[in-house]
Amino acid sequence: MTVSSTVATAAKSSHFAAKPPSAAHARLFKAATVPDSIDDDVSTVIEYPETEEARSAYVSPQTKRPVTEFQYRVYDACRQVPCGSYTTYKAISDHLGSGPRAVGTALSKNPFCPLPIPCHRVLTSDCYIGGFSGDTKSKIFWKKAKLEKEGLEFDDKGFVALSLQQPRFFNSFK
Repeated sequence: MTVSSTVATAAKSSHFAAKPPSAAHARLFKAATVPDSIDDDVSTVIEYPETEEARSAYVSPQTKRPVTEFQYRVYDACRQVPCGSYTTYKAISDHLGSGPRAVGTALSKNPFCPLPIPCHRVLTSDCYIGGFSGDTKSKIFWKKAKLEKEGLEFDDKGFVALSLQQPRFFNSFK
């Protein structure tokens, strides 16, 4: 298994190479339905298996299946993103040598949310809020609320405020 050791600063990252916000993402956000209640919990900590033995024995309460080695690799990367910062599916996939959709699929099944695996801190490459728990229609407002509670700000189309995109971007994975 090869893991990328390249660390790009926000200024050098391809994430900020004059990429305009996606009009499709803006339309998705506009069409999303604000749910009756918003879960903005960012403090609940769920026990996370650290040893190989504990990991192989763990069965996700969401899927009723064991968590895969790839999912643990994604979760281990995601847990490095500090509070008040965000990363992208692409940044994690670049670090792992995989694809952004595979990272998104793993995070949509994250049974350790909100902590220690803060999947709400993972956005699309154009800094759009993206989905949450596999939902792009209403739970994105939960994700947005969690991130706002941690200090991120968004525009009215669901994108991280332009002034925070580079300063709050994290991709210093180990």
